[in-house]
Amino acid sequence: MVRLDQKRFLCLMVPMLCLGLAILYSACGGSDTVIPDDSNGGTQTSTEWGVTAQTSGITTSLFEICVDSASGKIWVVGDLGVILRSEDKGATWKKLDSGAGEVRFEAIYFVNDKEGWVAGDGGIILRTKDGGDTWEKQNTGITVKVRGLYFANNSEGWAVGDGGTIIGTRDGGVSWDAQASRTTQPLESVDFAKPKPGEVLINNGWAAGGGGVIIHTSDGGKNWTQQPTGLPEPLYGVFFDNESKGWAVGKLGTIFNTSNGGLTWNQSAAAAAQGKTLYDLFFLNAATGWTVGSGGKILYSADGRNWKAVDSTITKVLWAVAFINDTEGWAVGDEGNILYIKKL
Repeated sequence: MVRLDQKRFLCLMVPMLCLGLAILYSACGGSDTVIPDDSNGGTQTSTEWGVTAQTSGITTSLFEICVDSASGKIWVVGDLGVILRSEDKGATWKKLDSGAGEVRFEAIYFVNDKEGWVAGDGGIILRTKDGGDTWEKQNTGITVKVRGLYFANNSEGWAVGDGGTIIGTRDGGVSWDAQASRTTQPLESVDFAKPKPGEVLINNGWAAGGGGVIIHTSDGGKNWTQQPTGLPEPLYGVFFDNESKGWAVGKLGTIFNTSNGGLTWNQSAAAAAQGKTLYDLFFLNAATGWTVGSGGKILYSADGRNWKAVDSTITKVLWAVAFINDTEGWAVGDEGNILYIKKL
């Protein structure tokens, strides 16, 4: 599962400050036939970005990343109970003890430099109020794997996972309530759009997953309805800049975009992906975004429609990406790989 407004507090779930800056910056995971889109960016390679490997100190897979744009702190989660934190832009990483053993964590979301959540196997969700030094287990009422998290603030949040599971909280996770997704497909990612000017409540949200499923709520999760994608293959990431403009990525280089809140989804040929499966995406605004996937693939867009490849220097799977600002970001993946991405 971090936008200069929203993935907002960067919780890579990578966002800016929750709601105060239009929600978190969360950067806080296709069909065999790809429908061409004339706006696609082809196979060009971007020379704007440099990629440097950082030393994580571990060799297990890393599945999600979250960055606090205010403090510059970064958190990463992965297999075998791994939670890492860096306070120096990834130069050094500290392994945090969750107390949960070797559970596989696939999602993380922080709303500020102190308060955050991690989630994963067996329906586990843990909360920290001190930046990850200590963690408390929450009662989710579910036992299926949680694959995605999104929090609008330190009270209101959602978690999605296997079997079409969606649960929501309005008290920071003290209690979680099941929501009817109307699908049994595994849900991989969830995201909510920042409210309109003058609005306070977070209402418009989307979740994406198996079978090309994208579901939408306009009432904060009370009701979810399926949106047509025409895609039988899984989608692994969904991201919305506002209630109209969003993207979704998935198998074999699938990149969807919508400009009407998901009523219609347009599929780009995404030739730059070269058939690699894309697992995560992150946008700073309605134009500037990144997506990552198998084979070490990193793609960059400066207009939200055309994509260029960025040389990642590795061929291992990259599971997640998040940016702290318009010049610095990180991607994480298999074998403990952490890549620092900087504008040249």
